[in-house]
Amino acid sequence: MGKIIQQSIKGSIWSYLGLIVGYANVGIIMPAFFMAEQIGLVQLFVALSNIFTNFSSLGFSNVINRMFPEFRDKSKHHHGFLFITVSVGLLGFILSAIVFFILKPSIVESKFEKSPLLVEYIILIVPVFFFRIFFKLLDTYNRVLHDAATGAFWKDFIHKALNLGLILLFAANYITFREFFYGYIISLCMPVIPLTFVLIKRGQFHLKPNLTYLNKPLVREMIIVSTFGMINGLSGVLTNNIDKLLINNYLSLKEVGIFSVCALFATVIRIPGRATTKISTGFIAKAWKRNDLSQIHNIYKKASLSQTIVGSLIFAGIIVNLDNIFNILPEHYSHGRWVLILYSIGILIRTSNTTSNAIIATSKSYRVLTLIIATQIIYTVLFHILLIPNMGITGAALAVMLTYTVRTIIVAGFIQYKFKMFCYSFRHLLTVIFASIAAFATFQVPEPNILILNILIKSFVVSVLFISLILLFKVSSDFEILFKNGVKTLHQLVRKNEN
Repeated sequence: MGKIIQQSIKGSIWSYLGLIVGYANVGIIMPAFFMAEQIGLVQLFVALSNIFTNFSSLGFSNVINRMFPEFRDKSKHHHGFLFITVSVGLLGFILSAIVFFILKPSIVESKFEKSPLLVEYIILIVPVFFFRIFFKLLDTYNRVLHDAATGAFWKDFIHKALNLGLILLFAANYITFREFFYGYIISLCMPVIPLTFVLIKRGQFHLKPNLTYLNKPLVREMIIVSTFGMINGLSGVLTNNIDKLLINNYLSLKEVGIFSVCALFATVIRIPGRATTKISTGFIAKAWKRNDLSQIHNIYKKASLSQTIVGSLIFAGIIVNLDNIFNILPEHYSHGRWVLILYSIGILIRTSNTTSNAIIATSKSYRVLTLIIATQIIYTVLFHILLIPNMGITGAALAVMLTYTVRTIIVAGFIQYKFKMFCYSFRHLLTVIFASIAAFATFQVPEPNILILNILIKSFVVSVLFISLILLFKVSSDFEILFKNGVKTLHQLVRKNEN
């Protein structure tokens, strides 16, 4: 168990380091040196590869996570499980490639005028989703073998560190955009290679089939688990990427670039919720086994309130620094102001209900989650189609906000109806009111002309005011304990340095 926790911590460290580098790449450095349509091309490729990869893996990652224990036997090479995994990946790639080449002529024809860069490089999407399919499957396979660090290191950190190097080379005029983009594609495809070598080195890469181990009930269960996994995974990928595809479809690559950069700043709100979800899922699953509804409800309420507090603080920080953010970005990004605001509100709403998926997914009603997710795909696409043509990238951000709002209402309503649990209370409203008060008060503070100093002062003031109000009115006992522990730790470090 200690090894699993150690690997999980290592994986999380690499993921968060990669996240920091990624934010610096797309949010700060690229807008200063790249045209918006060039950024749009990079972001559109990521979106397309995410969608194709998710579809092409045919939900088999879900099978690996849930059913690998039935195959696990190192002495018998896990009964040919890797052969099945790779075969599914090849089948998914062939199906996706067929779909791509059927659609390619119409894409090229429709985008020749508005998105010439996409037309020029679109064929490169094929090797990208080929390599990413097998990375996704092999990384999941490696994780169930208790190695969460290797994949995170290469995909989340090294890939983004290489991108940073390419961006700096382009900024210094050592390479052209074409050379940068080919380098970017290579860095996107590359992580599967070292991951494969690691599996080979550990004696865990065996492609010899063992079809005799497969019986009808086992195959049927694999198909069911895979189908549910594909639907569940596709919804999340579509929600996070459909906006870029439809912005490119109705507007242009330039608008994709502006939208992506502005939306990136909003996604900071989502970061703290990731750790909460990972930690709480295990506790919720164990509580279901004991049928301990009281503990599940307690986790649900506390996680919701804590994420609303943290998310509201970050949101308030974004609002008071809105002018500073757009002073950092080139002038043509200024019409993305409402993208940042609306997208932030949407993510804040979503994070306020962050453990809902885990509650439903680990319960006996887990199949309902697939229905909720399948429905979400429909209204996500509908919102975007209705709003983007009339409101541009602001409409795309509004569509995201509406998607998260509708989903949150549906999920919270189902949990209340089925399990008699509700996570929201008057404390959530207080949190939003206090964030608004802190932001309004911060706007009254005189602004220095130095940009960095202005950001630091505003961020400090809004944080102090908001945290003071949360503590003064005792909104959350967990937050109060966390704050006191933080102060105590800081005090101990200061005393240690003085001695």
